[in-house]
Amino acid sequence: MSRTHLFACTGLLAFGLFASPNAQAQDQSKPDDTQQAQPQQGLGDIVVTAQRRAEKLQDVPVAVTAFSPALIRQLNLTDAISTSKFVPGMISGHNAGLGSANAYYLRGLGNSQSTATFDAPITTYVNDIYIARQNANNYAFFDTERVEILRGPQGTLFGRNTTGGAINVILRKPADHFGASGEITGGSFGRVTAKATVDTPISDKVLTKLSGYVISDDGYLKNITTGEKLNGEKNWGVRGDLRLLPTSNLTVDLSAEYTRNAGTYAGLRSVSGTSPYLVNSTTVPIFYETASGLARTDCTQNNINTLLTTGKGSCNLTKVNAMGANVRYDTGAGTIDYIAGYRHTNQGYSVQYDGNTVNPYAGYIIVDNGQNDQWSQELKYNGSLFDDRLNLTSGVFYLQEITNDRQTTFNGGTTAFKAVQDSIYRFKAETAAFYAQGDIKLTDPLTLTLGGRYTWEKKTLHFAPSPTFAGLGYGDGAVQAYGIPLAQSINKFTPRVALNYKAARDVMVYVSATNGFKSGGWNGTAAVPSAAVTFRPEKTWSYEAGLKSEFFNHKLRVNVTGYIARTTDLQATAAVISPVTGITAQLPFNAGTQLVKGVEIETSAKLGDFTLFANPSFMDAKYTYITPTTTVLSTTLTPVRAPKFQMSSGGLYEKYIPQLKGTIALSAAWRHNSSYWVSVLNTAHTQTENFVDLGATYRFAGDRVSIGFDVSNLTDQKTVTAYFLSLFPGDPRRYTARLKFKI
Repeated sequence: MSRTHLFACTGLLAFGLFASPNAQAQDQSKPDDTQQAQPQQGLGDIVVTAQRRAEKLQDVPVAVTAFSPALIRQLNLTDAISTSKFVPGMISGHNAGLGSANAYYLRGLGNSQSTATFDAPITTYVNDIYIARQNANNYAFFDTERVEILRGPQGTLFGRNTTGGAINVILRKPADHFGASGEITGGSFGRVTAKATVDTPISDKVLTKLSGYVISDDGYLKNITTGEKLNGEKNWGVRGDLRLLPTSNLTVDLSAEYTRNAGTYAGLRSVSGTSPYLVNSTTVPIFYETASGLARTDCTQNNINTLLTTGKGSCNLTKVNAMGANVRYDTGAGTIDYIAGYRHTNQGYSVQYDGNTVNPYAGYIIVDNGQNDQWSQELKYNGSLFDDRLNLTSGVFYLQEITNDRQTTFNGGTTAFKAVQDSIYRFKAETAAFYAQGDIKLTDPLTLTLGGRYTWEKKTLHFAPSPTFAGLGYGDGAVQAYGIPLAQSINKFTPRVALNYKAARDVMVYVSATNGFKSGGWNGTAAVPSAAVTFRPEKTWSYEAGLKSEFFNHKLRVNVTGYIARTTDLQATAAVISPVTGITAQLPFNAGTQLVKGVEIETSAKLGDFTLFANPSFMDAKYTYITPTTTVLSTTLTPVRAPKFQMSSGGLYEKYIPQLKGTIALSAAWRHNSSYWVSVLNTAHTQTENFVDLGATYRFAGDRVSIGFDVSNLTDQKTVTAYFLSLFPGDPRRYTARLKFKI
C-alpha cells in the first residue's frame, strides 16, 4: 500500500475531528457511552426491501438472506462475494483469470462470461441502482447498512437478468450528527486494508458523509518462472453522500464514487499424477504455484501495445465512476421515488490462462480493453389503499448501456507473440419496463400477491476489422453475409403470484409462482464472422412453498423454503452444429431445459450471550432436455456449481466483562459444500469442501475502540473455482489482525 493511499484514508478521520466546530457539544448531548447497553434478549427484527419497500424479514413471502450491520461486523464481511458464503444454494468465485469479475451461482443458475454480449442471471443492485456488467460486481462495502440476497427469479420487481436471484446492497445514509469511524487491518500475504467514514452535517437539513477504503495484497500464488507473487490486489475507492431534507416530506439523496481495482488471478501449474479435480487426467495441480511465463505489468489503455512492446502482460484493472440520486416525496397517501444512476466502467486485462507454459509467446493469452457506460432511471410508487387492504408497489424503469470492447487472443508463438483473434465490437442495449405488484389482504391472516412486469428490450451490435493485425477481425457486412442479424428485440411479460397465511402471530406459510428471463445475445468475441451467432433469452419459472417462523419470544427463528425451478432455452457454450455453417464449432447456444429442485433451511437461536445459526440446503439439478444439435452436452451431465448439499453454521458470543470494562466477542463458522462441477462438460470438479473461520474481538467500554484477530479457512482447504486450460484456486488460509475505532 502506498503512503499516499494510507494517509488519504486515515486522513478522513483527521478531517472529521476538526471539520465540525460543534462536534464536542454534540458528543456531550449524547448518553454516557461508558455505560454498557443491555444485551438484546431476542434475535431482533431485520428490515428488508426485498419487495421494493421496507418490511420485516419475517413478513416477506420471498426467499431472502439478510445481513444486518451487526452480522456484517461479527462475520467480518467486506464485499458482496464474502456474504455468499453463508447463503443457501449459492456458490461464487472469481471468473477464470479475472479478479474483479465474479461468477455468482444461485440454485444452479449463473454465468462465468464477463463479455457485454452475455448477461448474467444474478444481478447486483446498490441503493436500488442496477449494475449491468459483471466486470465490477464484487461490490466493496464502503459503509454498509444491509445486504440482501434474494434467491430465485425476481422478474417482477427487479426485472430482467434476475432468473437466479439478486444481490441488494444498501449503504448507510449520512447521519444527523457528527461521527467518524475507521478500521485498519493487517494479515497474511502482506494484506493491509484501511477504511474510514466521516459524517459531517452542515445543518439539520443538509447532511454529508465521506467514505474511503484502501486494500493492498501481495498475493498468495508463487510464479516459479518469473519469481513474482500473483493473485493479489491493489484497490482503493472513495464515496461521497449528500442528503438534503428541504421539507418534512421531501428527501433528496445524492452520491458519487470512484473505485480502482487492480490485481491478478492466475491458474495453477500441474505435474504428472492422478488429479482429484480433473476427470481422466494424468496431471495434478500444485497449490499455490504457477509456471506462467508472462511477467506482471500495470494495465494501460492499450494493453496490446503494452504486451507487444514490453513482453509483459499479467494484469487486471477496473476503474469505475458512478453517480446516483434518489428523490423521495411522501404524498401522505404513499411515497414516490425517483431513482437515477450513471456508471462508467473502464476495464482492461491481460491474462495467460495456461499455468504450465513457460514460454510466454507460446501461451494462450487474452488481452482486453473495454469501456461501458450505463444510464438508468426509475419512478416508483409505494402506498396503501382501501384502508390498508392493498399494499401497492408500481413503477417504470429505463436503462441504456453502451459498450466498446476489443478482445485479442495470442497463442502458439515461439519468439514473438502470435495474434490469432482480434474482435472489436460496439454493443448497445436499451430496455424499458412497467411493473406493478399488489398485496391484497383477503382476510386478516390471508394475503394474495399479484404482480407483473412488462419489459421491452432492444440490442444492437456492430463489428470492426483489426487495425493492427492483417486478416483478423471483420466488419458488419461479413457477419450479415451469413444471415446473422445485428439487432435483437423482445417484449416480455413476467408475472408473480403468491399466497401467504399467518397461522400465528410469528408463523407464516406461503406459496408462490414467479417468472423471469435472462436476455439473449451474441457471441461477440467470435474469431470469425460465421461464429458471431445469436442466442435466445433464457426463461425460468420457479414454484416455491415456504415457512417463516419465530418461537420462544423471538429467540428461535426457523425459515424453510422448498422450490422447483424450470429453465428453458438454457444458455450454454459448448461444441454445437453451427446454425450458420452446419459445421461443429465451440459456440454459445440455447442448450435445452434445466430442472432444479431444492430445500433451503435457515435457523438461528439466541441463547443468552450466544447466537447460533445453521443453514443447510439440498439441491438436485439436472438437464431434462438437450438439443440434438450438440454432440457433447447430454442429459447425463450435471449442471455446474450446483452442490447437492451445503451447510453454513456457527456461533457468535458477546459478553460484557465488568472487570475488563469491555466486551468480548467470539465467532466461529463452518461451511460445507459437497463436490460440484466447475466445467460445463463435467471434466473438472471440486472436492468436498469444509471451511472453518474463527474470530475474537475485544471492544473497549463505549465501543469506541476494538481490537480483533481472525482466521479464515483455518484448515487451509484446497479448492478450485474455475477451469479453463488451468485450474484456478480459491483463497488459502489467512490470518488477520484488526483495529476499529469510532468517534
